[in-house]
Amino acid sequence: MFASNFYSKSYAAFPNLKRILCTAAKRKPEVTLEESTKHALDAGQYKPRHHEGRLTSGCISVPDSIVNAIIKSCKDHPVKALLTEGAKLDNFLRSRKPPLEHDELRKRINECRQFVGAEFRERFHVEEMAEEQLTYINKVVEAQSKKRAKQQIYAWKPIDYDEFKSLEYLLGRSAAEYAVLMRIFEEIKKRDSEFKPRSFIDFGSGVGTGTWAASNIWKENIFEYVSIDASPAMNELAELILRGGEMNKSMSVRGVFYRQFLPASHSKYDIVLSAFSLFELPSKKTRTDVLENLWNKCDGYLVLVEQGSYAGYSLIEEAREYLLEKINSSGSEYHIFAPCPHHQQCPRMVLEDGTPCNFESSYNQLPLGNQGESSKFLYSYVVFKKGIASRQGKLPRLVRPTLVRSKHSICRMCTDEGKLQEIIFTAAKHGTNLYRCAKASKWGDLLPIKINKSS
Repeated sequence: MFASNFYSKSYAAFPNLKRILCTAAKRKPEVTLEESTKHALDAGQYKPRHHEGRLTSGCISVPDSIVNAIIKSCKDHPVKALLTEGAKLDNFLRSRKPPLEHDELRKRINECRQFVGAEFRERFHVEEMAEEQLTYINKVVEAQSKKRAKQQIYAWKPIDYDEFKSLEYLLGRSAAEYAVLMRIFEEIKKRDSEFKPRSFIDFGSGVGTGTWAASNIWKENIFEYVSIDASPAMNELAELILRGGEMNKSMSVRGVFYRQFLPASHSKYDIVLSAFSLFELPSKKTRTDVLENLWNKCDGYLVLVEQGSYAGYSLIEEAREYLLEKINSSGSEYHIFAPCPHHQQCPRMVLEDGTPCNFESSYNQLPLGNQGESSKFLYSYVVFKKGIASRQGKLPRLVRPTLVRSKHSICRMCTDEGKLQEIIFTAAKHGTNLYRCAKASKWGDLLPIKINKSS
């Protein structure tokens, strides 16, 4: 009775309200299951929780053979100290920011100088001072400006990975990075089962986590692994691990080569990887030069991965936009394989709310010291593929965890229209199969649905 009276009074006060509400109701999207998924579920080929868009795996662990090699590689070093320093390094890298461009840095310093100068002008009557006093005040302002700039402006500097720092990186980061790369490579294998890579190149290879993951997925196919890292200590450690922690042993993976710089040859590789390396480059110009070089060496998939922070996401989006513009101008046939189902600007960047587009990977820490428990790692990434996109590439992707509630589930997705879409699924409205598919889907999965916008 209350609701009836409320709406009656509202319609009387606002004559257009009823029409606006009806129009809004009509604009709600109609959501249906993909035909292939619908037929497979009806035929009992698999259950909704195993639908074709399920990509996320459980908690990932570094293989025992690698763990044993890591233990042997650290036997002459204080493991407890390495674990402590490795955790500090991991925290630093997770919160790292890219270097400011020269113009931006100069602008920020000038802003600090002007702000400090204004503070002094308010405190002292500068116009009444003698020349000697002004000279002294200017020196103080300059010193205070430099101090303020150091406090407020992020001071990027490259990290020198010597032998000990490389071991810190190994113990602090390798398990998380391996889990992330395994998840990305598993998606490529699942969605493109006919892809049989023969060659792999890893820019910024570090301790070799890219090689560990790629060989785990395609060991029978890949015959050439090229690892590029500017640190000789990193390359030596990566090779030592593949030799089981003893340099006189043969390598457990065939055809691995180590370099300090990208090869100048025009060789092509089926998988080109740059994981957690863009932060190490000193400027945007350097980053775009590297990206162009990597794309020119790609003959299949180009995989770019960074931290799941807003800074890491911004670097991935910068790379994504640069490659889209460059490839479009060249007329090459390509598509974004993951995670985006579209080629438009990322809707997260359009919102400008400081929220990154990132995903979560669960992993088991290395069983050293008191470690061994499971952890989570946030990452942002983009995968380009040369060739035509498949049907699956247009499916909406869940960009946040599914909210499972009583008799309904809420999915937040990125759609092929380049927009963020939130849909509340219920069995009564969408059918049991679709509701169960949505309920079982996790952050990072594809949802096999069609979203038909009503006009």
